[in-house]
Amino acid sequence: MCGIIGITGKDTQKIDASKLSLMLASLGKRGPDDKGTLSFPLCTLGQTRLSIIDLSLGHQPMRDNKGDMAITFNGEIYNYRELKKDLEAKGYVFSTNSDTEVILKAYQEYGDECPKYLDGMFAFAIWDNETELLFLARDRFGKKPLYYAFDKNNNLLVASEIKALFESGHIKGELDYGAIDNYLTLMYVPPWKSIYKNIHVISPASKAVYKNSELHIEKYWSIPENPQKPTYEEAKTRIKELIQMAVKKRMVADVEVGSLLSGGVDSTLVTYLAQQFMDRPIKTFSVGYQGSASELPYAREASEKIGTDHYTLEIKANLIDELEKITEYMDEPHADSSNFPQHLISGLASSKVKVALSGDGADELFMGYGWYSKYRNIRKIVQLKNFFFSNQFKEHIKNISVFQKNERKKLWKNFGEVNDDIVDHAINTIKNDGVRKINFFDLTTYLPGQLLYKIDRTSMMHSLEIRSPFLDKDLAEYVYNIPTEYKMTGNRGKIILKDILAEIMPKEFVYRRKQGFGAPVEEWLKTEAMKKFVLHALGNNASIYKFLKKDVALSMINAFYQKGDDKMYYKIWSLLCLELWLKSHEKYHGHTA
Repeated sequence: MCGIIGITGKDTQKIDASKLSLMLASLGKRGPDDKGTLSFPLCTLGQTRLSIIDLSLGHQPMRDNKGDMAITFNGEIYNYRELKKDLEAKGYVFSTNSDTEVILKAYQEYGDECPKYLDGMFAFAIWDNETELLFLARDRFGKKPLYYAFDKNNNLLVASEIKALFESGHIKGELDYGAIDNYLTLMYVPPWKSIYKNIHVISPASKAVYKNSELHIEKYWSIPENPQKPTYEEAKTRIKELIQMAVKKRMVADVEVGSLLSGGVDSTLVTYLAQQFMDRPIKTFSVGYQGSASELPYAREASEKIGTDHYTLEIKANLIDELEKITEYMDEPHADSSNFPQHLISGLASSKVKVALSGDGADELFMGYGWYSKYRNIRKIVQLKNFFFSNQFKEHIKNISVFQKNERKKLWKNFGEVNDDIVDHAINTIKNDGVRKINFFDLTTYLPGQLLYKIDRTSMMHSLEIRSPFLDKDLAEYVYNIPTEYKMTGNRGKIILKDILAEIMPKEFVYRRKQGFGAPVEEWLKTEAMKKFVLHALGNNASIYKFLKKDVALSMINAFYQKGDDKMYYKIWSLLCLELWLKSHEKYHGHTA
């Protein structure tokens, strides 16, 4: 895993070596093992490296051993050995055993179609010096980030994280209030935009070509609509095969691979399969909350059953310092309470291994969230009303929104910032209604915007690479297209996945009620220390009051702390996280109250 930068344009040389050094330094946690730059007349590439494969020869940026081109790459390509054999058969000669060089040769063979041949998680930039062209690509689900911006001289700057773009000294952030409105809705910025008007994202499953001062971006993949009708047993057998292959591919590394073991269905199955490919106990890691419902006992049970080398951490309630630390590292406001455990378990894991498997993506693929059944369980009169005036997807957006549209109109000083970007984007990209539409939204918006953003940043804070077998292309394409009733029915989700795990673990372990990974935010906010912290952070001088109405925000805080209105706690949490983010990133956007 790495941090990458790229700069190209007619005035590229105006960004001096000291600025390049600052850009790379800002990505140091993504790659503490090595760093380097490589310059051409019209392009400079840079990288910080976390060494996982070909530890001695995988230095980047990597110049091709034949052609006049180079690459900087963040990620892992799981099929690089097979691709290498194919390319060698076509006459290509390799100088290293790294997956980086395989991408470079694949680009020479397949051109801008090369991402279709890559199985893995990736974000990379290839400079073709002969044609003076920069080629960019990002993996299918958006596991690895890639941002870009243009400076006043129309140079294109590319980086793994937004902070690196700012360190160039050529970019100053312009807050996008429409994106802040999206955040107030979802607690995260949707994955097709950033929090800044002048900084943009290469979206998941997209490739881009920059040539002659023009950038052209297009999608190279979307999850296919290809309904399958196997029997339940046929589907279960095929899914077992695909998950096993997905885990096996992700065990390839020149360093030790561990596993994050929460004790839930997903991580337990991944860990069990990973252990089958190990000749010694796999190292596993769990966290739980002190004084709250904890899954540590289930993680311990799974560890004992599988035979892992298990490490645990109990989280204490006073986490103000950790909240500020996470917020400062993240380039955009992000209020998911599971940032805490993900950050802390990453720190625990990174003390023992460089790579860890996770069960992320299973809930999205196998419909494990309660919201899939929520609509059908509401009162019949409400269903009838929604049939005429709404639909299942719009009701889902209402259910997951922290601030409803009418609440945001009251909160904004300029209610013109209130927008329907999230719904409009979904309507334009999702063909089906109901459960299928929610599922596609989860895979294309919630997964990359909330879950994968969180996993990437919290793991990179600790120089830990996370691999997610459930987000394997072949597995995802198959599961997405099997009958919905194999995945969820009534109030039960992940049916087929649980039935697979039940062949390994006791039924009471498998079919227990889902607890989730989030922090007990409501309990934390009610502690005296957090109350004091909230009242100070969101007091009269808060930065959010430059664009949000102070009296409306303070009335919510008063309702929670003075009137006992517990429904307000996530609103307060979202405002708190936004305020802390604005303060800690003030030097980048110059926004003050």
